[in-house]
Amino acid sequence: MTTRIGIDFGTANTVVAGWDHTLDRGEPIPLPGLDLTREDGRGVDQRVVPSRIAFSAAGDRRWIGAQVTPEMADDPGTAVFQSAKSAVTGRSVDIPRRLGGDRTVTAREAATRFLSDVMATAILTVDSADLEIVATAPVESFDTYRDWLVQEVGEDAGGARLRVVDEATAAAVGYSARLNPGEVFLVFDFGAGTLDTSVVKVLDPSNATAGSAVRTISKAGLDLGGDHIDALLAEYAAEQTGVPFGDTREYNRVFRELLRSAEKAKIALTAQESAVIEAGPYRLDIGRAEFDGLLKKKDVLGRVNRALRRTLDGAAAKGFPADEIAKVFLVGGTSLIPAVQDVLSLQFPPDALHLDRPLEAVAAGAAGIAGGYELSDHIQHDYAIRHVNRDTGAYEFETLVEAGTEYPTAEPVKMLTIKAIRDGQKHLGIAVYELAHASYREASSDLEIMFDANGGARTVAVTAQRLQERSRLWLNEDSPTFLEADPPAEAGVDRFRLDFRVDAQKRLTVSAYDLHRNTLVLDHQPVVRLS
Repeated sequence: MTTRIGIDFGTANTVVAGWDHTLDRGEPIPLPGLDLTREDGRGVDQRVVPSRIAFSAAGDRRWIGAQVTPEMADDPGTAVFQSAKSAVTGRSVDIPRRLGGDRTVTAREAATRFLSDVMATAILTVDSADLEIVATAPVESFDTYRDWLVQEVGEDAGGARLRVVDEATAAAVGYSARLNPGEVFLVFDFGAGTLDTSVVKVLDPSNATAGSAVRTISKAGLDLGGDHIDALLAEYAAEQTGVPFGDTREYNRVFRELLRSAEKAKIALTAQESAVIEAGPYRLDIGRAEFDGLLKKKDVLGRVNRALRRTLDGAAAKGFPADEIAKVFLVGGTSLIPAVQDVLSLQFPPDALHLDRPLEAVAAGAAGIAGGYELSDHIQHDYAIRHVNRDTGAYEFETLVEAGTEYPTAEPVKMLTIKAIRDGQKHLGIAVYELAHASYREASSDLEIMFDANGGARTVAVTAQRLQERSRLWLNEDSPTFLEADPPAEAGVDRFRLDFRVDAQKRLTVSAYDLHRNTLVLDHQPVVRLS
């Protein structure tokens, strides 16, 4: 029998789950020595692997998960990485850390090594000759993250089949066993790195090839999470306690200590009225009301509310108003913050809100997908082709596939003709762009944490240029010309008619008809993979 497991690499915690055929649901797989149990906010312990890795400066030894102790962060003989997930997608500044001598490690390399080690341990634990692994990826940076998983982490999969699904859909599947066909529900996934919200409908099992089926109706998200809140708390504590800015290296060292303490204070404030943020002589007592006030002042709660409204408005536009949403499932540690839950309470009655396995749901859903849950999803971004305006000389973008398009598409999503820009041109094509900002993310994060080469930390503002770079991604930069004109084309004369579709593998395909020769030259040829 095929063994199926799901892996959710989170910014703060990583969870490995296996498909339990008896319970018909995903259940965490114990990884002795690497994992530990953490309370989920309801007094229920859930099994997680802390997303941390430490490297020895003196040799090749490394520690991961629960093996990494707080004392290691202050040991000059080790380099500790946490929250390395954000480096995978280029959403944080990745300065190499010195390990001793000429050796350095980047956060991306640390993330690769961490997840490879967790995956290798999981493979040894289940000990199956026929193994399928489903790993999860963030909605917004799905393509980049999937390529990293397959090309870099997947090298250590040991022959297991590796699939990748987005985190929001996995979270939805993680809860689907608790819902009835026809019900519509909301998954509010607020982790350490991002917020993703999705409205999902449970379909009739008779319409699925295996197990239950879910269909994602609407999604939205933010580059905002618990790490961002930790940074805001640490900045606030540094301000209030008068940490001097004169010595940059010393300030970064103190700020890193404040970050660790701020994370503990944030967790404590989910269940109690006061907490302490401290680093050496710098100490701040902070109350729940003061914490809530900071979240409001920095517009954290406002941004969360706007993302939630975009998801609900998108669902309502498709015929699923908010009052038809039967349940709201909260996922991720940041969803445990009372002020965040208050945002949801303004939209939904108290009995609709559920904290059911908030730390395990995504991995359990990934295992569920491996176990046979049928999915019906849609494209999460707008995609466009770029061309030059002949009058102004400026680049313009024409929509090719709209966000929300269900796939596979039987009919073309776009038909157009292209022509040569000069006589004798042999190679023609188009530039396909993902417009990441167009639908689901609100202008990205306004600050990010940057670690220096010595392991110190500070916050830096995200510039307008960096936001612009994140907003558009050229997908086929390596192969923009995929059509060959034989004989060569004439300038300004229509040469190829192109029909674009999206196939079942979420790939944009093209069928090309040579108008000069009256011949079909490409038939459903994949161009790029969408997300």
